[in-house]
Amino acid sequence: MIPKSRLEPVVHNSLGLSALCQWLQGKDTWEVLELGPVRRDNIEFWSRYCNSVYVADLRSSLPLTAMAEDSPCPEWADLLRLPEGRRFDIILAWDLLNYLQLQDAARLIEYLSPFCRPGTVLFTLIFDQPQMPEAITIYKIVDEQHISYEYCGLDMRACPRHRPRPLAGAMRRFKTSSSFRLRNGIVEYLFAYEGEGDA
Repeated sequence: MIPKSRLEPVVHNSLGLSALCQWLQGKDTWEVLELGPVRRDNIEFWSRYCNSVYVADLRSSLPLTAMAEDSPCPEWADLLRLPEGRRFDIILAWDLLNYLQLQDAARLIEYLSPFCRPGTVLFTLIFDQPQMPEAITIYKIVDEQHISYEYCGLDMRACPRHRPRPLAGAMRRFKTSSSFRLRNGIVEYLFAYEGEGDA
């Protein structure tokens, strides 16, 4: 996945981003929750579609041991501190879920649910390879069909390779809207929030 000769950004086609942008066409106002690092390019991209982007850089704040089976679940409310009463239409989780045990991912989704509206879409990238980057990967939106991956190190770690059914179980009130398997070994998912009800 990571070019070994040098750490250069790699641009990949993104069917998930393309589907998300098509879904946004003709919509009026949208609020975006960005769970990755602040990128001016991404903010400028989303400004075409939405009123505001709220950045809560959760991916950068997770310890490297977050995926260990015996590690305590992070206190999501303390890490994110989302404003009470705010509702988001899009959640950009990027590769965050790969670095969490599924039970911790389920608790994250439970925390995020009150900040969602029926129909809120969560966009995530799930690695389906034996290994994945140890350090954070920064994702830069190039256009409506392409995302640049900017690697911050060459070290790799074991990949949990979350399977579709267990992953869907962790998503609680979200249902799988679309999924796209890319040539680079990543599966892009769009999950749609169904609203309150039985988990």
